[in-house]
Amino acid sequence: MLKLLSLIVTLVVLALGISLGVLNATPVELNLFLIKPTLPLSLVLTLFFIAGFLLGALIISMQIIRIKWHLRKQIKLNQKQADEIIQLKKFNLESQAELKKPANSMINLK
Repeated sequence: MLKLLSLIVTLVVLALGISLGVLNATPVELNLFLIKPTLPLSLVLTLFFIAGFLLGALIISMQIIRIKWHLRKQIKLNQKQADEIIQLKKFNLESQAELKKPANSMINLK
């Protein structure tokens, strides 16, 4: 079902792209400070769409890297706290065992 939905979305986007190219074939002049290329409007729109997509992907990937770094840091902290809990439990069991041992003191019976 997911593959079919993906295929349908791809075909719709492709059809929109082709219609964009056909309807906007008029040449436009871009002023890029030093050069002034004349390109079809559909190509200019496509280039800026791709540039926006790549810029968005870069921003999202930076966010993902930051979140993964924070997650790794929290995992290390969690492991450290888990080790500390285990040590405290061992210490508690040892101290309870010492309290249950009979004292080796001499009892004076007179």
